[in-house]
Amino acid sequence: MKVLFIPSWLPYRDDPLAGKFFLDQALAIADAEVAEIFLLNWGQNEFQLAVRRPLSSLKKLARLIPKRRGLSQIAPRLTEIRVPHLSWTSFVVKGNIDSLIPKIKLPEKPDLIHAQVTFPAGFVAMRLAEKHGLPYIITEHSGPFPFPEFLKRGAISPLITEPLKAAERIVAVSSHLKQEIRTKTGLEALVIPNPVNTDFFIPSANPRPEGPLRLFTLSTISTNKGSADLLQALKLLSLKTKDWHLFWGGAGPLLNWARQKAEDEGLRDHISWLGRLSSTQSLEQYQLCDFYVMPSRFESFSLVIAEALACGKPVVATNCGGPRDLVNDLCGILVPKQNPAALAEALLKMGANFSSYSPQAIREYCVQNFGHKAVTARIGELYQSVFNAKGTP
Repeated sequence: MKVLFIPSWLPYRDDPLAGKFFLDQALAIADAEVAEIFLLNWGQNEFQLAVRRPLSSLKKLARLIPKRRGLSQIAPRLTEIRVPHLSWTSFVVKGNIDSLIPKIKLPEKPDLIHAQVTFPAGFVAMRLAEKHGLPYIITEHSGPFPFPEFLKRGAISPLITEPLKAAERIVAVSSHLKQEIRTKTGLEALVIPNPVNTDFFIPSANPRPEGPLRLFTLSTISTNKGSADLLQALKLLSLKTKDWHLFWGGAGPLLNWARQKAEDEGLRDHISWLGRLSSTQSLEQYQLCDFYVMPSRFESFSLVIAEALACGKPVVATNCGGPRDLVNDLCGILVPKQNPAALAEALLKMGANFSSYSPQAIREYCVQNFGHKAVTARIGELYQSVFNAKGTP
């Protein structure tokens, strides 16, 4: 079985973490021998121009010139199809995505197309499906759905609705996102979560280090990720106990503000700012922490929660969509979003009780529901059902 896998964004030099979970999923599917994967890479981020960042756009143009089309074997059963192409905001001639289609020369005809996020990947899948007579699947990850730029006077852009309506199957990464798609488009979706690499994210064999309560959070430092809410919660927590320390991974538009706010609130000695973390650095922090904190205002899934669970760690998270599928009494506490007081109470409660959670039970729950093997098996069943509907390859 051969599948053309189309991500909406991918890692590149300036942002090695962008879309990494798409690449990881393609690798997992190939590794599980569910299908032979052809990964389409047109420089989704690398060559996307931005009017508000002219210098950055000029640099991207300069990089495009020496780039060549071609195939690259990046793992067993995973081949990258490189088609360097300039794109930009969808408001202007669909972001130049239509002109990409004639450039795509497939090394062989796939049996189906699997797009990740409706635009641009789902739109590209629709055009290629029309051209080659192929079925396609869209897995939607957007949070919120759709992104605000695809809403005009309350109506969803055809760039979203047309690919979804023509898809053979729609997949949502959480039950909350499934409901969002149903409410806003009238279309039904199948829920298949994002997979987490439970062979890489594993519990530590070492005993807990001495010292204060150790918290860990990892995200873009921004409004949507609840960074300000977390700082308010930590201030409230500090009024009740000083025996804690937060290790905060990530960067983002509010980083400088957050650091100054922490200073102003007297939290400087309680927070370590770690910056962007590699997967290996993230694993170290998951293993060292007593529990993980996720304060977002919206998440369509939350892969970081799944990674923490794979390491056997309990979680305090906001009830902001996707986390409802991940966090239950076995593995943590859900609190209302945008409620620093409730978050502070949950942090205090978890700090007193984290040792009562079973790391083994938490990890087993994660492996069975979100591990690579479990999720790729469901993806394989989905692929086969599409083949059965359209004819055996």
